[in-house]
Order: sequence, then structure tokens, then C-alpha cells
Amino acid sequence: MPFYENFSMKKPTSLGIKMANREASNVLRKIIGYKPDIHSVLEIGPGRGPFAIASQANGLDYFSTDISWVSLQNLPSVTRKVQSLVPPIPFADQSFDLTFASNLLEHMVDFKHTLSLVQEMKRVTRPGGLVCHRVPNSMAWGLHFWNGDYTHSFFTTPRTVSQVYQDTGLGIRVIYPVSAFVVGSLAVPLSFLAHFIPSWLFNHGGSRTAFSQSIYSAKTTLYLGFLIIGQREENVNGQ
Repeated sequence: MPFYENFSMKKPTSLGIKMANREASNVLRKIIGYKPDIHSVLEIGPGRGPFAIASQANGLDYFSTDISWVSLQNLPSVTRKVQSLVPPIPFADQSFDLTFASNLLEHMVDFKHTLSLVQEMKRVTRPGGLVCHRVPNSMAWGLHFWNGDYTHSFFTTPRTVSQVYQDTGLGIRVIYPVSAFVVGSLAVPLSFLAHFIPSWLFNHGGSRTAFSQSIYSAKTTLYLGFLIIGQREENVNGQ
């Protein structure tokens, strides 16, 4: 898709890179804090690679898959990467200790595709392993959820994503709020700063100047999201 090819090729600011890397590091810290014995991870939709960097810094065996080969090519440190439209996920059953996706679930076109994706993530996760998503909290974003990206389709809230996890048989272990690079309770008050950024002065990102785009990006970065940690149950009766 040209929109995402352009995103992959666009050079981010140094501040943006630092914030993305710090958030990914904090997200992974929460995940490892729940389950320290993680050794292998599959990320779906790695973007510019902040979670790959965090995973490799923690000595994890990292794999990735993405529909965009341009995006995958921009990850020179990642050697195990597969271009694929998911679902389905192009890996064998019970291959990973952790399957993770950031800002992906909200792009599923409907609840059936959402269920299919999470079911596939569960399939490639080992019994006792984790399935985790970092997504925007659509209730907090309001209309900006639809304005921020025209491909946003599935309304992600702690309630709706929890329902998806429950329907796929995943145990929900913990949900953390996220704002910018903060993961945990302090993210909630931090997210209120987004409401003081006057993006309406710049047509809510509709103005194509670099400054207006930066203002809108700062606003959406601060808007509340969440990290959900789910767990595949240990095998019961060979399942």
C-alpha cells in the first residue's frame, strides 16, 4: 500500500526515534516482567524496528513478518524476516514464546479478521507463551481514531480486545495503559496533555506543512493506548 510504503521510507526525527525505542523497551520490560523465561519472539508488522532493537538488546531470538518488503528491508539487523499478508501467519505451530504486534489490530477490517489474526498468533505461540498487543484506546482517541489513519477499522478498547482474547481462548493476564513512552499507571495523567495541543489550528493534521504534521503527531503520540498481555494455556488433553 503506497501510504505505508511512504511511511516506511520517510525519515523520522531523532526525537521520534528515541521515543519509539524507549516505548518499545518499556513495553518489552513489562512483558518480560510477567514472564521472564521468554527466548523467542515473533513480531507482526515491525514498522521501523524499535521492538526488534529492544528484543535483540535483551538477547531474544527475534523473527518478523510484514506485508511490506520495503519495511522489512529497512531492518538490516533482522535476518529472519518473511514478507506475508497475515493472517495466516507463515510459521509452524507452537514456534515462539511470544508473539507481539504494535498498532496492528486496529487495522483489521472487521471482527472476523481480528479473531483470525489473534487465533493465528495463538497457534504459533507455545503453550504457556504470551500473545501481546499494543494498540490505541479508541475511546480516549475519539474521532481522532478515524482521522489519524484512514485504515483504522477495528475499534480497539480494553473491553473489545479482551473479548477477542476470551473468544480465542487466551487468558488475559494484565492490561497496562500507554502514553508516549510511558507504560503503566503514569500514562493516564500524561495522556491528558494531548487535549491541550491545539491541532484544530492546523486542521487536525489536514494541513500538509511539516510543522502541522508534527503537531498532530505529538497529539496522537500522547493519546492513551494500552498493552494487553494474554497467555496461551498449557496443553490440556493434547490440545
